[in-house]
Amino acid sequence: MRFSGFRQEKILEILRSNERASVSLLADRLEVSPESIRRDLRLLEMNGFARRVYGGAVLTPTEGDKPFGERNRVNAPEKNLIAEKAASLVQNGMKIFVSSGTTTLACVKHLHKHQDLTIFTNSIAIAAHFFAHGWGTSVRVLGGPMVPEYQATFGHSTIMALNGHRFDLALMGASAVHVDHGFMGFGEDEVALHDEARRQAGTTVMVADPSKFGRFGSVRAFGLGDAHHVITTKGVGEEFVQRFAELRVDLIRV
Repeated sequence: MRFSGFRQEKILEILRSNERASVSLLADRLEVSPESIRRDLRLLEMNGFARRVYGGAVLTPTEGDKPFGERNRVNAPEKNLIAEKAASLVQNGMKIFVSSGTTTLACVKHLHKHQDLTIFTNSIAIAAHFFAHGWGTSVRVLGGPMVPEYQATFGHSTIMALNGHRFDLALMGASAVHVDHGFMGFGEDEVALHDEARRQAGTTVMVADPSKFGRFGSVRAFGLGDAHHVITTKGVGEEFVQRFAELRVDLIRV
């Protein structure tokens, strides 16, 4: 076996034991340079065995591969803090696009004090929340093929349903946030919908807990500088803080 293949097997063993490991820890354990570890992690991610996060890697399957209900419980306190801040950016009477996702679902739960909102969403879970609580908010669910594990619609017809609409604000989650490649996802339909909504909104608000920063997705949605506000918690790495400052994007860490 090649030494690189041996290292990758050892990396997976460590990840199976710890679920997450830093580059420095792996380099020390395997007695190789951090650059070698980063190359190994890149190959493991390309082959679907691990996913890179800021400073290290986590073992797949990841949060996005779990059932929606289980994902909804992951990092719940952080998501609630993010959601509360995101809701403060919404004003009465706004027309808003809200993407599917557990963090955006947490956001809409903080909109109960708002009046005369019009919500467009591809999320069945978000629509169901409004139907259950009856806040008088107008809700439109975008049509298209439903993906049960995401409780949402995706596809060409979903994107076409946005045609002709202009939104005051687009509120969207991110599966991966990369300092060089921007906001990314793991499905073409998802990122295409996000990009189209962003183009049709006056203000784009991205919400993501720190575990999403440093991930490398398989498809790019748009650049970091295309967002107006990015809301997360204080665990985000300094390289992202600097990059958003350079791009004059409002990074809010709650």
